[in-house]
Amino acid sequence: MENTQSMKWIHVLAIAIIVTAIACLATLKVTIETHLWLSASAFLLAIITMISNDRKLLHLIMLLTGAFISLRYLWWRLSETLPWESSMDMPFAIALLATECYGVTISLLGMFVNVRQRNRGVTPINTNQPIPCVDVFIPTYDESIRVVSPTIAAAMKLDYPGKVNVWVLDDGGTHQKLNDSDQHKAQQAQQRATRLKKLCQQLGANYLTRPANISAKAGNINHALEHSRGELILILDADHVPSRDFLINTVGMFQQQPKLGFVQTPHFFVTPGPVERNLGVEDKMPSENEMFYNRILSGMDFWNASFFCGSAAVIRREALLDVGGIATRTITEDADTALNMHAKGWGSAYFNRAMIAGLSPDTFGAYVTQRSRWAQGMVQIFLLNNPLFKRGLSWPQKISYLNSTLFWFFPVFRVIYLIAPLCYLLFDLQIFVGNANDFLVYAIPHLIISMLVTQHLFGKTRHTLFSEFYETVLAIYLFIPVLSVLVNPKKPSFAVTPKGETTDHTHFSTLAPVMFVLFALIAAAEIWGLYRVINYPIEQGQLAVVLIFNTLNLLLCAASLGAVLEKVQRRSEPRTRCDIPALLTAGEMKNEAKIQDASIHGACISINSRLPAFEQDQVITLTCYIENGKKTKGRKPKLQPHNVTMKIRSCRQTATGQAIRCKLLDTDRKALDTFTGFIFAHSNRWQQRRRFEEEQSKGIITALTNFCLLATTSAATALKATRKIRKQQKTTIQPQAEKDIRQ
Repeated sequence: MENTQSMKWIHVLAIAIIVTAIACLATLKVTIETHLWLSASAFLLAIITMISNDRKLLHLIMLLTGAFISLRYLWWRLSETLPWESSMDMPFAIALLATECYGVTISLLGMFVNVRQRNRGVTPINTNQPIPCVDVFIPTYDESIRVVSPTIAAAMKLDYPGKVNVWVLDDGGTHQKLNDSDQHKAQQAQQRATRLKKLCQQLGANYLTRPANISAKAGNINHALEHSRGELILILDADHVPSRDFLINTVGMFQQQPKLGFVQTPHFFVTPGPVERNLGVEDKMPSENEMFYNRILSGMDFWNASFFCGSAAVIRREALLDVGGIATRTITEDADTALNMHAKGWGSAYFNRAMIAGLSPDTFGAYVTQRSRWAQGMVQIFLLNNPLFKRGLSWPQKISYLNSTLFWFFPVFRVIYLIAPLCYLLFDLQIFVGNANDFLVYAIPHLIISMLVTQHLFGKTRHTLFSEFYETVLAIYLFIPVLSVLVNPKKPSFAVTPKGETTDHTHFSTLAPVMFVLFALIAAAEIWGLYRVINYPIEQGQLAVVLIFNTLNLLLCAASLGAVLEKVQRRSEPRTRCDIPALLTAGEMKNEAKIQDASIHGACISINSRLPAFEQDQVITLTCYIENGKKTKGRKPKLQPHNVTMKIRSCRQTATGQAIRCKLLDTDRKALDTFTGFIFAHSNRWQQRRRFEEEQSKGIITALTNFCLLATTSAATALKATRKIRKQQKTTIQPQAEKDIRQ
């Protein structure tokens, strides 16, 4: 024990010495030639690291060198670029410098968190030891039965050698909701609760509700803790459908590690996020969540600092009770609870295998609602449960949690980034003092090395400039919510993210006008800045520097215009590719078929037949062949037939036969189990999707070029859509006006 403690302090001392040495070297005053030599050396080292096979030592040296160059840039900004002589300009210059300090701080913290990754394998369940009982909690509020039903059905089919109890925790059926003063809302709640109870009875799940909706999801789970007894608790959001191997792959770790508090797994989404879908890039790049779930959490796991993400996690009941249950102090109850567990000495694990399939927000408004809750909650943790002052945490844990909480201050600083060039171009405020030569010597090496480090760490999960884009598209909407938390940390309330929404026509989000105003301001500043460059040669050096940043902001806002243009989304359920063998029966005719893709209530079936096309609304029987879930060593699992009745919605001829789209007519438990089984049962399908997304990684130059093209096309599409929508509104308003006049 003493040796372990001594080694811990040796590591802390070594880190402190390295950080101090880098900081001291970064502040040394050297000639411009020496600084350029240092920058060129750092660039060469970064390139060698990125192409080298043996990366461990080079990886560490690259991160340290990147930190050194960034700190030298900040020292230059602080010592040589502030307008000390102008009291009018100084506040704006300091605001920009503080923003850059924040950006570099987040970058340095990110380097530390991702210095190493921990990639865990499966720890098999030891059947010679007591096998813990597992409670599966599925908290639900106002989600539709269509969203909740596959989650419950899949939870009932989890493979596990021990006992599993599934609990549906219905906060939409509380006494408070059922007796709402609004009779319409009360009736809707009663109807939904009745249907959900019936579904739970059919599937064999336990239905549990409570008197009042106190403390939102956290209070719902804490109430369920009093009515259940399982040693382990698997928490699933209402739309997070688990694969059958979820418990098989995670529970073994708890047997092996008595002080393991929880195991977190990735959140995988079968539907694209609204930003990617609206831009039309959902199949051309990794999803937004992959950077966090496929890289950052693995880095945090190396430091025993991965945190609970609210769903797709197994938690030890003893650890949860040790911290008083799920935290209710903040609206990001998951991360707050994990922080408390780590402070109490409980360990964590991150198992990077996608074993749930969830739904992304369907609209840009829902996306903002979700991210606003995350931002407010993480800022709450920083203010009310600050990890730096939390006793019981190791220093790596403190730094990891600090990185996660500080990140969500980005709306404040990103807005400053957006308006700082406007201050100079439109109002002639000196946000910094310097010329193009100084910028080339200090800023360009910092930007290039930072981009190379980011590409090295996250290139497979995030294309260049897309982190800045996601921050830009959210910042102006989260700016006020984040500021409100800083003013009153206890004010925010939990808001459920809408899921399963549909849109039947292309339209702009109600949040779009703010983005259009910002884009117009930045575009006007760009034009005015170019005019000044041409007509005022004496200002060209400083104007060129500001215009570079304003142009970047213009591109980011141009791409954001496409993100707020909502595309048609008629499907309330996701369709997933299956490739399941089947037999199609229509009267006396039988044909071998294959289920190409399916949702819970429909499917697309292909048959290799040149027979006459099937008729619309024709009823058919589909026999699906599905694995029974029981695998024998050395043998392939047997396929069992399942019959379902379907109605044909459309049929078209293909090069090899026919493609038939059908609607499921059966609504019984067997049909639900069947479709849930072949759509969601196997986690291999989600792993293959994630590997495919990784293959979409791009080099920096290619990614930058693609982003510029995306920004241009997005702005053009948005402006074209604006004209089209106005024209439609005129054609709608004019006949109505004529009708009113006649009346």
